[in-house]
Amino acid sequence: MRRAVLMCAGEYEPIPIPVGRDNKSLRSAEAFADEPFVVSVDGGLPRLLDADIVPDLVLGDFDSLDKKYHPYLEEFGSRHPDRLLRLPCEKDDTDTVYAARVCLERGCRELLFYGALGGRLDHTFANIQTLAWLKKEGADGYLIGKTTLAAVVGAERVILPARYEGTFSIFALDEEVGGVTLEGMKYPLSEAVITNRFPIGVSNEIHPETTANVPGGCACVTVRSGLALIILETETAGTGEGTGGMKGWGIPDPSEIIRMPL
Repeated sequence: MRRAVLMCAGEYEPIPIPVGRDNKSLRSAEAFADEPFVVSVDGGLPRLLDADIVPDLVLGDFDSLDKKYHPYLEEFGSRHPDRLLRLPCEKDDTDTVYAARVCLERGCRELLFYGALGGRLDHTFANIQTLAWLKKEGADGYLIGKTTLAAVVGAERVILPARYEGTFSIFALDEEVGGVTLEGMKYPLSEAVITNRFPIGVSNEIHPETTANVPGGCACVTVRSGLALIILETETAGTGEGTGGMKGWGIPDPSEIIRMPL
């Protein structure tokens, strides 16, 4: 599955970013199929530069980009005019939604959003709605923070990696979400219906004691109808050791999460 990495302008603490390439090189379009398509969204540009990652696309209206980076923006645009996309300030799409549309057009079906949690509540909620829209478009999106991962699930069984230990929450995005089954958690469910009017799924727990009797030792969630938001949270980010994005950190890399359509 082709992956996109999008760096946004929301609250952000540096964590490993799974680009899987020489960060300082700018790739040709032919390389997109084999490696993540890296997008700088508006004020997210400095974070990629601080990590020595040259984005494949710089996009936004740049209202949240510090003015000291505008000279870099102009230089980047002059050298790579096809890699800079300026958007109007007044538009229906947020910069993040527009970036997601571009990623879908490039064939990406797994989108990782960094700097898309915390900060302004309205932007966080907009990003959650973006995940729901992506799911309807046949793509999977993840909002990733240092100790938090959020995703939208629907008509699928999602298996978490055996090493995950922390909090699990599930919320109905549609009026009703049916066939909800939670396994390997402190508070299990079986073929339940949850609604968007009561937060029954908040703050469940996953740890070795809850997964001991589950095949493979993995917690999993099944949703048969409707769309639901799941949130994984850990108390600490972990050591940060290991390779491949967030492996070795408290939250799992999306590549470690198995999603099985029903």
